[in-house]
Amino acid sequence: MLRELLAKKIRKLDDEYSKLIFKLYYKAAYNAAYFYCGDRNIAEEAAQEAILKAIKNIYQLRELDKIEPWIKKIAVNNTIKLLSKHEKIVNLENSLPISDSDNSPEYIIESQETINTVSMAIESLNPIMKQVIHLRFYEEMKIKDIALLLNKPEGTIKTMIHRGKILIKKKLVEEGYLESSDLKGGIK
Repeated sequence: MLRELLAKKIRKLDDEYSKLIFKLYYKAAYNAAYFYCGDRNIAEEAAQEAILKAIKNIYQLRELDKIEPWIKKIAVNNTIKLLSKHEKIVNLENSLPISDSDNSPEYIIESQETINTVSMAIESLNPIMKQVIHLRFYEEMKIKDIALLLNKPEGTIKTMIHRGKILIKKKLVEEGYLESSDLKGGIK
């Protein structure tokens, strides 16, 4: 009787723990997977599998403060497996939301044009640099977390961010959105 009661309590704690992990990290896992593949169904599947794997293997994580990048890395790895299975391509379409403070039609059109130009500039980057730029500026991840997620040194991540910003800025100059004198030092 005592064993059954104890087992019931443990199952209840496991359920609550699992729900908490899902609630806290599912969106981050989904966003990382979606950025990588651009397909909502694949991202959803990859994120769900990532959460499940994280719950089952949480004891392998040495530092609990790194749980989010760890789950994101699992999600990206799942995405890669699913993509090879489904033979999908990476797509950044609609990854940049419009956020405007002025609701005038002219502003919305100009904003959308600018967003499209920036999207095209980011899309022109090599895949790993594109991923680093997205993680840093759209997911607002710290450089050390990106380095952990991609298994690269922090210095490499900083260099990729710097070079990516310069390439994006060059593209914006080519498209007439910036002056060529603004090319020094990347974008902010």
